[in-house]
Amino acid sequence: MRRYLHFITKAYSINILQPLIDEIQKSEKGESLIFVSKKYKSLIPSNIKSTSSIKDAILYNPDVVFVPANIVDDRISGLKVQVFHGICEEKGGHYKITGFFDLYCTCGPLITEKFQKLAEKKKHFAVCETGWIKMDKLLADYNREKICEKLKINSQKKIILYAPTFSPRYKSSDTMFPVIEKLPKENEMWILKFHDLMPKEDIKRFEKLSKETFLIYRHHDNSPLLQVADVLISDTSSIVYEFMLLDKPVITINAKVRTEKGINISDIAELRSAIDRSLDNSNEYSENRKNIMKQIHPYYDRNNSQRVLTAVDKALDSDLKSMLKKKPLNLFRKHKLYKKFNII
Repeated sequence: MRRYLHFITKAYSINILQPLIDEIQKSEKGESLIFVSKKYKSLIPSNIKSTSSIKDAILYNPDVVFVPANIVDDRISGLKVQVFHGICEEKGGHYKITGFFDLYCTCGPLITEKFQKLAEKKKHFAVCETGWIKMDKLLADYNREKICEKLKINSQKKIILYAPTFSPRYKSSDTMFPVIEKLPKENEMWILKFHDLMPKEDIKRFEKLSKETFLIYRHHDNSPLLQVADVLISDTSSIVYEFMLLDKPVITINAKVRTEKGINISDIAELRSAIDRSLDNSNEYSENRKNIMKQIHPYYDRNNSQRVLTAVDKALDSDLKSMLKKKPLNLFRKHKLYKKFNII
């Protein structure tokens, strides 16, 4: 029986790791403990063991540590596994090698190839393509009526999801805010889902919108929104690729790459006509979406968590860590990390 530690520093990581935690419990492969920042401790289900003490995480002496973020305390034992916090590779940080991880579990051929080249160069980590664990939940069967009932919205209306990124370089919220109030039609409900790192002052502007037409969704789990939405409006955010797995239309605002994945606009005045076009012909870009996802995330079988656990078993059985080159010292980065968790 193995000991698995799930290292959570952001609220969105809870939703990412949940399918993996469920698979560990279902397969009876071992036990799980969640290390979670105090800020998000109350979000962890009471039936799952968790701690906000880094000392407890160290004493747990795990065989494996799963991490969606870019950092993990290296004083914790075990194989450090990067499972990623998104499948978008358009932002430079996606390929940033922090020197904390032994195994990268990638989501598809395009990302795998790039990380494999980095692994061959640096030699202190390995790469295995598994698919992204969060998708096991997103691609599961769902009931639109029940989700809408829980959200307290009319399931008969067309649901438009607006989910921008937070990055100043890519975010569309400044462009969207002046026009959004006049965009909805009577038969539409708009859901606004802002990134956890979006500045509060940016979100506050949207809180004045009519609650009859606009719902600001604050929960960390965005999967139900993606499942019930008819159209997604975003910019350069990984949520676009999550939505594309469901083969539904996306509209991007000033996207820089893969503009063929849906309607991409540079003039916000074109947004209303883009929404109408997407609703009238949701299959227009279907082939493009499928072709792109063959490279980014080709797995639809909901077995990503199983593949991650299989990759981890192989790594442990082969004593992968002993075969890897010694990791860089990263003294400054580690100092910041230890200070963050108050363990210096």
